[in-house]
Amino acid sequence: MTHRLPVLALVPVLAALVGLGAPMSPALAAKPQKQKTMVFEACRHGCRYRTIQKAVDAAGSAAYKNPKAKVKVTIRPGKYVEGVVVDGTERKKDFDGLVIEGTKKDRKRTILEGKNAKGELGAAQNGIEAISVDGLVLKNMWARNYESNGFFIHASSEEGQHCVGYTMDNLLASGNRSYGLFAKNCYGGKMINSAGYHQGDSAFYVGETPCDNKKWNVYSGEACQKKPMWTLLKNDESYENVLGYSGTNSKYVRIIESAFFNNGAGIVPNTLDSEGYEPNGWNVIERNDVFWNNYNYFLAGSAFHTVSAGLGELSGQTVNYPTGVGIVLYGSDHNVVRGNKVFGNYKWGISSFSGPGETFIANEGNEAKNVNNEIVENVMGREGADPNGEYDIWNDDTGGGNCWGANSANSTFAPGNGKVPLSQIYPVCPQPEIRSEEHTSELQSPMYL
Repeated sequence: MTHRLPVLALVPVLAALVGLGAPMSPALAAKPQKQKTMVFEACRHGCRYRTIQKAVDAAGSAAYKNPKAKVKVTIRPGKYVEGVVVDGTERKKDFDGLVIEGTKKDRKRTILEGKNAKGELGAAQNGIEAISVDGLVLKNMWARNYESNGFFIHASSEEGQHCVGYTMDNLLASGNRSYGLFAKNCYGGKMINSAGYHQGDSAFYVGETPCDNKKWNVYSGEACQKKPMWTLLKNDESYENVLGYSGTNSKYVRIIESAFFNNGAGIVPNTLDSEGYEPNGWNVIERNDVFWNNYNYFLAGSAFHTVSAGLGELSGQTVNYPTGVGIVLYGSDHNVVRGNKVFGNYKWGISSFSGPGETFIANEGNEAKNVNNEIVENVMGREGADPNGEYDIWNDDTGGGNCWGANSANSTFAPGNGKVPLSQIYPVCPQPEIRSEEHTSELQSPMYL
């Protein structure tokens, strides 16, 4: 005869078996579901999308309708004669977090070709231009011969525009009229494992780093960003460009373990009125190879020509960067140049100087001051095997708070006019910090008086 337990009698038994009334064990807890990835493939033949732009537009529309999904545009090998625009301000499209990548790790297999490429108003200006997009990833592509830039990510200062946390990985840019990899007015990002050559300005550019307060200036006494969002350049190569790296008013940029060679000048963070949030500063340039930056792009036979208007005007003359310099700190504040190998540059290895105050058109407000920089532990001249031409280190003795120390033995220092001792021009580290308000007056180097 079968006996059935009353329902109430079963409760303790079931509770013991499944842990009723206690938290679920991790093994029995529901696993979080992975986000769905929607893939939009572009190829020259056999795909739904014959152009990258059409695949990008479809991905943006799908992401808008499916906000929990990830979206990716994959590009099969081939040459795509077009300019792609990823416009985050466009209605009923969502491009945040979008991935655009070539399907092959060999970036030369997926080519964005600027020659004969058409845009809305004529010739296509950029290989890929992203406007007000967060978390965009560009990977495994080559952009060449565009009227402006290869890969361009930016946001304006208008209310609601934003550019946060981009990634440019395994990209190649060549023959573009202005820049190769270009980011402007963005909070943090990565330019990694990439290369650029034959740009009319620089292969890598980070400019106009925004501040927490849109009205911020260097005299306010506040940090630009209280919790800095850093930009990383790592494992990059820049060669045969006007500048290897340019960073107009760039901040919180780490340039590490990369090579800059055969450019007009190598690594050049700078301060200009042409962009907001002056000056450049709070950057780290560390463990790079910076050599042979002697390319004279002013020659008629140069493979590329500068589009830069120079640093500004002084006494009616346009001032340009000198060729033959490895690392240039122009109007820099709190930059660290440490542990780099700098050799074979026929003028100077590392130079630092200020814009000459209000007399210099492009330095209104006098923010382009050479202050609080640290130049230490650099190996100059390849230990004598490949020396920098005139001097390893050149400083104009303006500003203050700058220091030098533990650079390789026998490093050479430009002496100025000989009236100022080297210990004053190149004081050892550490040095007391100079506050911005202490240098609001016109700067004039005593070296040239």
